[in-house]
Amino acid sequence: MKRYAILWIALFSTLGMAAADSPPLTLQQALQMFRAGNPVMAAARAHYEAVQAGEITAGLRPNPVFSSASQDFNVFAPSRLDIANAQEFTNSVTWTLERGEKRPARLASARLGTIVAGHQLRDMQRLLELQLKLAFVNMLQAKAVLKLAQENLADYRRTLEASQLRLQVGDISQTDFDRIKLQEASFQSDLLNARMGLAQSRAQLGALLGVGFGSALDVSGTLNRPALQLELVELERRALANRPDYLAALSGVSKAEADYRLAVANGATDVNLAPEYKRNGPDNTLGFTVQFPLRIFDRNQGEKLRTQRELTASRFTENAARLQTEADVMQAYELYRAAEAGADLYTSDYLQRARDVRDRVEFSYQHGATNLLDFLEAVRSYRQIELSAIQVQAQAWLAIHQLSAATATEVAP
Repeated sequence: MKRYAILWIALFSTLGMAAADSPPLTLQQALQMFRAGNPVMAAARAHYEAVQAGEITAGLRPNPVFSSASQDFNVFAPSRLDIANAQEFTNSVTWTLERGEKRPARLASARLGTIVAGHQLRDMQRLLELQLKLAFVNMLQAKAVLKLAQENLADYRRTLEASQLRLQVGDISQTDFDRIKLQEASFQSDLLNARMGLAQSRAQLGALLGVGFGSALDVSGTLNRPALQLELVELERRALANRPDYLAALSGVSKAEADYRLAVANGATDVNLAPEYKRNGPDNTLGFTVQFPLRIFDRNQGEKLRTQRELTASRFTENAARLQTEADVMQAYELYRAAEAGADLYTSDYLQRARDVRDRVEFSYQHGATNLLDFLEAVRSYRQIELSAIQVQAQAWLAIHQLSAATATEVAP
């Protein structure tokens, strides 16, 4: 608890400085803040520590039991010496001798339970960090879309000013000018939608970080994706070696085997041994008592059968987890390849081509060589191509992060 208190104090101090200065966060800084401040992860870590504490209970030995009995006190006939000498005192200590290696079996089961809980904790972190990375990319995309909307509106207003001059000299009609003016509404709408998208992505990222930054939260980064050389076979190998959910299923088989061994051990008969001291009048005697159940009916056969069935189920679960891991890697790999191909088309050809077409048509229109409809169509096409280019670049990064999550490794440099 003291350690968590220190972390929270440090986190709030950091948040206070960030709220005042509002520096943009890189992805690595966002991940560090998430690991320190996300309440879901804090709860999961506390649960893991609770499971780990079960190892202490599993390793405990049975406590000895002390018994003391006093009887035949001379209360009603104190003058009779024979009765006075008949007082009896009996003291004994009972030990339970566990048979069947119960304690090692309990410890093995508890330790494997901790291992499974550890894998589950890391798997939760893997999935939540994926959500954080996706939210981070979405905010970068929203910022790029907002910047594009602002630039498009500024460019169109310059075109509108030039058209105003042409209207004044009689080069275009009032109807043509009004058509150009009406197109400004679409650019204004793009700007409003971009601002709304940025606010929504900021709120989503802030919720994952576990902070209430509001409008002060900002991120820094680029949508330009790195060049990756990825082989599907190597990615699958990484996933099977590192995916926490698959490792949890694999450890679950070992845990089920340990539970079955514990059920067998619990079927062994324990012996209670009690050495005894007795004082009967003037006589002092020693003795001992041995107790053990006659396991005629209950031989723990129900738990043996249950844990055996659980072991079978855990093996099926491990096989299903392996297949799911391989399927996740395949899907993420194909998604990355498709996003990479789409991003290459836009960045290497479509975007520059659309920009050249718009510039040429705009120049022609300003000099009276192109009609209004062709000019407006070129502007709309360029706006859509630029927006699509931002989207496919963001999709490529989303695919990279999904591939990293599918393999439980960082594929991006």
